[in-house]
Amino acid sequence: MKGKRIYRIIGILLIGLVTLSGKLEVSGKSNEKGGTSSNESMIVSPERGKARYYFLQGSIEASAQNMERAYEYFKKAYESDPTFHDAAFTYGSQRLFLRTDTLQTEPELLRSLKMMQEYVDENPRDLYATRLYGYVSMALDTLDESIRVYERSYGLMPKETQLLQMLADSYMRKMDSGKALETLEKYEGIEGKSQDISLKKITIRLAEKDTVGAIAEVENLIASNPRDPYGLIMKGNLYEVVGNQDSVVKAYKDAEVLAPDNGAVKMSLAQYYRNVGDSVMLDNMIYEALLSEDFELEDKIGILGEYLQKLLDEEGDKSRGDHLFSVLQSQYPHEPDVLEMAARYAGAKGDFAGAAEAIGYAIDMDPANENYWLMLLSYEMTEKKYADAVKDYVRAREHLEPSLRLKNLYAASASMLEDKAEGERIIGELLEEVTPPLSEDKDLTRKSLDYDGLQWVSSLYCMLGDLHYKSGEPEKAFEEYETSLYFLADNPLTLNNYAYFLSEEDRELEKAKKMSRRVLDLVENNPTYLDTYAWILYKMGDYREALEYIELALEMAKEQGDDNEEYQLHYEAIKEKAGEE
Repeated sequence: MKGKRIYRIIGILLIGLVTLSGKLEVSGKSNEKGGTSSNESMIVSPERGKARYYFLQGSIEASAQNMERAYEYFKKAYESDPTFHDAAFTYGSQRLFLRTDTLQTEPELLRSLKMMQEYVDENPRDLYATRLYGYVSMALDTLDESIRVYERSYGLMPKETQLLQMLADSYMRKMDSGKALETLEKYEGIEGKSQDISLKKITIRLAEKDTVGAIAEVENLIASNPRDPYGLIMKGNLYEVVGNQDSVVKAYKDAEVLAPDNGAVKMSLAQYYRNVGDSVMLDNMIYEALLSEDFELEDKIGILGEYLQKLLDEEGDKSRGDHLFSVLQSQYPHEPDVLEMAARYAGAKGDFAGAAEAIGYAIDMDPANENYWLMLLSYEMTEKKYADAVKDYVRAREHLEPSLRLKNLYAASASMLEDKAEGERIIGELLEEVTPPLSEDKDLTRKSLDYDGLQWVSSLYCMLGDLHYKSGEPEKAFEEYETSLYFLADNPLTLNNYAYFLSEEDRELEKAKKMSRRVLDLVENNPTYLDTYAWILYKMGDYREALEYIELALEMAKEQGDDNEEYQLHYEAIKEKAGEE
């Protein structure tokens, strides 16, 4: 559990530090006495002189955004003179950003924090340093320290009310509800009511099981700005939490009266109608949200995308989704993002021809977008239009440098062509593009490739094997599979195909069984691989065990929506033999 906590701390730190600073700044600012740091003296020691030099060089590199070089200089500055607090703070804060296993352990994070402390104590008016140090202290659960520095700096800078919010957060983390509420109310006394502060106060009240106090807080927020619908939305959300459904819909309806075209109100009502199972009103609210001017196209795509995904997951009436999607298309008929969504929606419904058509229009508008080409080739392959996929890959190369993913679809399409010679030519062409180039010395080639390269070469030889076997050349196929495994011994697809075709040829069944068993160890819950193993067992006469595996394959295939007819044919053959025993 402690390991999980450390990773949670790392995530909080990285998000929080970016939020606080936007980018890592270099400290060394003047303190309240006007010096560069109170630990400076008129006489500079050799160590301090060296530290100052390194610190200056680090500052120059940081200004040029050369952060790796800057880090090394700040590290040298700190190591030259750990009492030079400007360097200690900057080096310590930069260590927090380095996601190495060592520096992100709790002891090292606390050590980084300790490096920052002296500078913060000497420069309590340095708002950036105080915020950063206090936030890290809070994230590392040294809450008394974050409270100490926030209280001190706010006392010196009472106009910096953001420190009160941070102080309240520290009290909340410390589970001191009274102090947290007191601090938030102090902030409100200066800045006035706001949704964010009210939400924090409501959260504290609910944690204390003070439902009455939480409701009073939201009512006070509404009273402070009665024409703002967001207070009523918050009220509806609160009643949702406490389980008062009648009050939920009333609050949302009141908000709708105030702002009949407000998109957030429509989405709140949509969620309510989804929860109570009213699909008609749900669709109406989504429809109105899509027409709302409050939302940009990106927002509307997100809203509709979530709606369509739930509709597909629940196997609901697709005509409902078609109608709502037409609303978005009518507003943005020529937006590539909408066409991409149209393609994905069509594909999810099984209309791959329609999906290819939609993404084709998107490609016309943005031909350099590789993701669109990946989608197009995938849809064409699903429709078994392998020649079209090959032609479209050639078109794609006119607009972009293909990634390995796109090349893989190209190669897979080539391996499925009826024209065997063309398939071999294409795969041979891709093998010539391998970096570093393949040599006649296979052992030398294997040693020179990185893991991605080994995977890629192995997959190409596997495709060649498939191509030869489909063309009635099993000997050539098995040679290519052996080469594929030479480059990557644990290539699951090669092992599976090689094993299955050996069993089809009734050859080397023990070898086939061993390879297929290895695949099951490498990849779980794959019905195709389970089917292969079952079929090899059947060929070896082990009908009972074969029946267990083919039944498991059928069960998984059903769960995954895989309707491969071959599983059923194998099941019938295996079941018949098992029944004879």
